[in-house]
Amino acid sequence: MNSTLIDDFTTYLEIEKGYSPRTIREYTYDLKMFEGFTNAKNLEKAKTADLRRFFLHLKRDKDYAPRSLHRKICCLKSFYKFIKKEGYITSNPAEGIESPKIPKSLPKTITVKEAALLLNTPQNIRDKTILYLLYATGMRVSELSNLNIQNINIKERILRVEGGKGNKDRIIPLPGQLIPLLEEFLNNHNKTSMEKALILNKSGTRMTTRSIQRLVSKYKKLAGLTGKKLTPHTLRHAFATHLLSNSVDIRVIQELLGHSSLSTTQLYTHVSLEHLRKSYDLGHPLSDQNKEFSFVE
Repeated sequence: MNSTLIDDFTTYLEIEKGYSPRTIREYTYDLKMFEGFTNAKNLEKAKTADLRRFFLHLKRDKDYAPRSLHRKICCLKSFYKFIKKEGYITSNPAEGIESPKIPKSLPKTITVKEAALLLNTPQNIRDKTILYLLYATGMRVSELSNLNIQNINIKERILRVEGGKGNKDRIIPLPGQLIPLLEEFLNNHNKTSMEKALILNKSGTRMTTRSIQRLVSKYKKLAGLTGKKLTPHTLRHAFATHLLSNSVDIRVIQELLGHSSLSTTQLYTHVSLEHLRKSYDLGHPLSDQNKEFSFVE
């Protein structure tokens, strides 16, 4: 029965929830781990006490970090909510389980000068286009890998991300400086290939996320930025941080990043705290830089 329940659950995650293959693999691993811990032949017979013992075991004996523990709790809560909805159980043993609070960590980013140094390091048009697209659009590396030629509209200067996180589509404007580069890239695209992917590898097939990650790592070293944490996701962080630093509305940034919750995007306000402080000092009558009015006698 366990394998049937897990298969039904992962199918639901893939088809109805639009979860990525990686997340589905992780959730499957979590369920198998819980199954092994309880030696349960039937996961639908697990009690709340079994779940609490499992999570306590991960925290005390395995020394799991709050973020890792949070994922496993989310997995089991989703699983039991699903099988209750499907009629396999009448009560949800995970209903009263609370997830641990995850300490917020500020995303690592790079400066505008460092971004310019990285983007202008490649000599070939494909690699330069990859780096420019990551920084100019804030796309996830998986979204860039899945991007097709038809998703680029040079005339309208827009890019359409299809099937992003949560299976949501979104439109991202293309900056003017990127248009000549994209035009040159598309003119040199393999016209004889039946492959619809925008970014191709040397074999003429769609470039994988792993290959894009290796490419960014390669140019990070060539640009002399070895002391920085710099990945495709760092360029996504830089995209958001630099927009916010130039006073772009946070809800616009939320839409561009494809965040379902504004709270996720608000993390970038901490990264731009210095910019916000400078803006405040320039604008508020009580700041030291504004001596025109004196409220203190």
